[in-house]
Amino acid sequence: MHFDLYHWLFDDPITAGSNAGMSGPEPFRLLWPFLIFCCAGLLITFYYSVEGRKRFVKSKPLVKRMLDRYLGWFAVICFIGLPLIFSRVYLDGYFFAWRFWRYLWLVGLVVWAVLWIVYLVKKYPQERASYQAYEKRQQYIPKGNKRKAKAASR
Repeated sequence: MHFDLYHWLFDDPITAGSNAGMSGPEPFRLLWPFLIFCCAGLLITFYYSVEGRKRFVKSKPLVKRMLDRYLGWFAVICFIGLPLIFSRVYLDGYFFAWRFWRYLWLVGLVVWAVLWIVYLVKKYPQERASYQAYEKRQQYIPKGNKRKAKAASR
């Protein structure tokens, strides 16, 4: 038997089901894991943006900047995943129900994860060392007196 990658990726579920000898569309078995992952990703990002920035990373500016950057993209990826689920379940015979879109979404998720891991392994230790050196230098620089500065400006 011969596997045709083009038809496997670009056939809608109704056509794929009829080609496989099914009476209806091909079933989507990953609906609940896909839906739970996307909703949990959006919920985590929302919680971080509302409460987590103040509670968990208030005094850690490097971690705050990293989480702002990467969780923002994670929210975008999860948000894009929800219409893909909707179109696969409810719009069986149309363009966005193809497997191609779900695998493209998965590739985007993997690229995001790899970029975050590369950042954590290569750039974050350098930025942390630089920030610690900056904080150490700042403790030896005298702080200005706000009253004297305010009186001198009058």
